[in-house]
Amino acid sequence: MDNKKNFDVYVFLSTFARNLIEVFIGTILYKSGFKLHDVMLFFVLQSIFSFILAFLFIQLSKRYSNRVVALISALSFGILQFTLGSINLSLGYIILVSFLYALYRRAYWISRRFYTFKIVGKKDVSKSYSILSIINQVGIMISSYVGALILDFVNIDILILISTFIFLLSVIFLKKMKFEHEKNDYKINIIDTIKSVPKSFIIHLGCYETQAVLKLLMPLYLFIYVKNTYSTIGIVNLIGYFATLIFVYVYAKKINGKRNYLTLSVILVVLINIFKVNTFGILLYIVSFIEGFVTKMYEQSFYKELLVMSKKYEYYNYNMLYEIVQNTFRTVLLIILFFFVKDLKLMIYITLAVILACVFVKLNIKDITVNNNVNWKRK
Repeated sequence: MDNKKNFDVYVFLSTFARNLIEVFIGTILYKSGFKLHDVMLFFVLQSIFSFILAFLFIQLSKRYSNRVVALISALSFGILQFTLGSINLSLGYIILVSFLYALYRRAYWISRRFYTFKIVGKKDVSKSYSILSIINQVGIMISSYVGALILDFVNIDILILISTFIFLLSVIFLKKMKFEHEKNDYKINIIDTIKSVPKSFIIHLGCYETQAVLKLLMPLYLFIYVKNTYSTIGIVNLIGYFATLIFVYVYAKKINGKRNYLTLSVILVVLINIFKVNTFGILLYIVSFIEGFVTKMYEQSFYKELLVMSKKYEYYNYNMLYEIVQNTFRTVLLIILFFFVKDLKLMIYITLAVILACVFVKLNIKDITVNNNVNWKRK
């Protein structure tokens, strides 16, 4: 198989494996006896560890290769899963799980982002990104519901074995990929990179990435306030991601067009999530379906701008910028929620307010000219 096919298989298998259990980790900790405050501490610590580990993994990917970083991700994922199989109610356990979670996720996304930008071409962004997006959504849609059923009706040990095996299997396909220039001697000059990037892009990126906080909080909210079963979370995810597949088919061709629906999609994401935390029963599932549409509209509208920016910078400088911005926004928001907010629904409202903030920032990055002497300087 060529690079594109190998990467597609890797994305599907790794996404399927991760989402069998990842979406439920906060809920698993809560159901095992940890209090909401403890689970929020887990969220805060993993975000802080992510911020620190990002610098390490970008340097490793630059010096050796992104495949080495991806292998570290797979191994740490396996260790994390088996750690989840032996929960003990202690602060030390929260710290350990937080570190392993951050270790696997940062290694996974730093390496995967590199190959995504390699695979998605400059000319046919619509086709390349949309196919990859569909593969990703199918993996999440199926696995989150399957994982919920196994947690509710079998046991976590079986789920751990399945998810670990599939994740390790995915690395085989990544290893088959061949790319030139995975290693280079360009200097990472993050200060000058940040100075040359439009501040509006930084704010939009930070607000967009706080969706990760929403994805941490929402399953916990559904479990505590709607119905305390994993299947409820699985069904909501299944419906939402099924809607994203339909949306990709309908909307994806417009991603290369002149119009962008970024502002509209942000507003719709916020409104529909407000409805989501105030509905129950069949109405919750209807809202979840609509959420799938608007969330994907937001993602594809933002990625249209993200891919434009990624082509203007040397990759490792760009990736470092990305990691710093996303982890800073997430960490600061989670720390605020942890120390100052006690109500879970209010946490979700505050997160949505941060996402909405990017509506008030003008984004125009298409005509940015980057000084290569600053950002692509060799050592």
